[in-house]
Amino acid sequence: MTPGSTDALEPRRPYEVFEHTADVGLHAFGRTLSELFIHAAQGMESLMVAPEQVRVQVSREITVTGHDEVSLLIDWLNELIVLFDTEYLLLRQFEIDEISGTYLKGRASGEPYDAQRHDIGSAIKAVTWHEAAVELTDEGYKARIIFDI
Repeated sequence: MTPGSTDALEPRRPYEVFEHTADVGLHAFGRTLSELFIHAAQGMESLMVAPEQVRVQVSREITVTGHDEVSLLIDWLNELIVLFDTEYLLLRQFEIDEISGTYLKGRASGEPYDAQRHDIGSAIKAVTWHEAAVELTDEGYKARIIFDI
């Protein structure tokens, strides 16, 4: 690492899954709040289907508000779940256009579920408030999220 390098802020990994009784949890990491939200979305979607099985064919704009970063993250992820529940969309790519502690505008891209090509893993019902957290660390942001499956 060279002096002035941003490698020190590079998270060890974008996300990690952990077991939690009848639910499943996720720790997400990011250098910025935008990156954290993208990694949380990638981690959640990876629980449903392997990302390499999903083609980028359609895109949906998503706007959510919350009263803080935790509620904003929960609302963001729940909106992605709604896209699967209503349009059967499996998502792979995520972009954040605008983000603050209480507002997010972004896009999610993927394709409709195809039983011939997609092996569905966990069906996620919702993101829970149980132990949900977003914190700023020396390495960037870290989130803890538990999903009701």
